[in-house]
Amino acid sequence: MSLITARFRKKPEPEFTPVPEKTHEMPVRPYTVLHDLRPFYSDPECRVEVRDARLVVLRADDPRQTHHPVECMPTRLIFSKGQTLQWEINHKRQWEEAWYINPDTGQKEKAWARAVEFVGKVVEC
Repeated sequence: MSLITARFRKKPEPEFTPVPEKTHEMPVRPYTVLHDLRPFYSDPECRVEVRDARLVVLRADDPRQTHHPVECMPTRLIFSKGQTLQWEINHKRQWEEAWYINPDTGQKEKAWARAVEFVGKVVEC
């Protein structure tokens, strides 16, 4: 193999593991998992399931605010309901328009117009 071939050859991607990283640092604005591993869909009727990720429903628990917004994010990691997470995203992986069935109401809702992958760390205290 020539030096040029070796230098420009695409390096294999590391093997993906769906286990999130952990941290002992409590973030200023922690997020709580309200619903985990929900399917999401590429159509408003929720018939065409997106297979390469799941939706996680997160609540921002900023102690300085009275309003705690809820976020729907795509992820390939396995989170559990009730976990506290840091907010971290992977800009290299994105999903276009998506819908989901709201687990609280059973209604079909738009999840996002475009979203990047959520890869937050689990806070262990």
